[in-house]
Formats: sequence, structure tokens, C-alpha cells
Amino acid sequence: MCNRAACVVLALVFFAPIVHAQPPPVAPIPDWASYGTAIVNPSIAAVQAWRATDRPCRFGQLAISEVVVNTAALTLKHFIVSPRPCLGCPPDGMPSGHTANSAIGFSRHWQLGLAFTLGTAALRTDANRHTKEQVFWGAVLGFTGEAAGHLLKCQH
Repeated sequence: MCNRAACVVLALVFFAPIVHAQPPPVAPIPDWASYGTAIVNPSIAAVQAWRATDRPCRFGQLAISEVVVNTAALTLKHFIVSPRPCLGCPPDGMPSGHTANSAIGFSRHWQLGLAFTLGTAALRTDANRHTKEQVFWGAVLGFTGEAAGHLLKCQH
């Protein structure tokens, strides 16, 4: 047998990694807030498209961006094994779709768009829904999808 101090040390050595390896639960406040920040830029883009004189073209740009981003995000999530950091979450974490969607519609007011994209990325990591790598690639995907939408040229 071991004395009391030795038993405590052994218990810490053997059981501490098990306790530490437990994934954290989802933090509800940043999780819900990230849903709001993810729709701000596309919503602003939709309002701007509605007000534009070349409305069909602006909605076409937005549709192209949404299709590119969401198709790519769901396809990549299916094929890339990149588990989410949260307890009980589905394993399809790469890339962050919320972060990708938050980058759509940023081109008119790029500072505001960038702020909401970075805010969504921070909230997704604070909520334990995604890793920093997953939100980074989500932002890259979102900005790429936004650029793809602008391949359709509209009158100004």
C-alpha cells in the first residue's frame, strides 16, 4: 500500500489527464449571439439589394455567394475530419459555417463586415463550437464566396 500523500499524487497523475480530456459544454450565450452575428452581413446585403436600381443583379450576387459558401461548407464538413471542441457536438467542425456566412455581404461596408465576421469567429470559439483553425477557414471560405458573387457584374 501507499501512504496518504503518495496515493494522492498517484491519483492526480493517473486521473488528471482523464478529467482534463473531457470536452467543455457549449456556452449558451456566445452560441446564441453567434447566430445573430452570422446573419447580419447577409441581411444588410439583402436590404441593399432590395433598394438597388439593379435589384435582380444584386440578389443574383447574393445568391451566388450563398450557394458557393453553403455548398462548400457542407461538402467540406462531410469530408474533413475535424471534431468540434464541445461536449456532445457533431464531429463536423471544419470549416465554421456561421463564420463563413457572416462574411457574405461585407463588400459595401467592408469595415462593418469584417467586424461582424471576426465577432462571429470569436463567439463560435467562446461557445466551444469551433476551434480557431475552423473559424479561420470559415472566414476564408466566406470571403471567397463573397468574391465569387461579385463575378456577376452589376451596374452601379
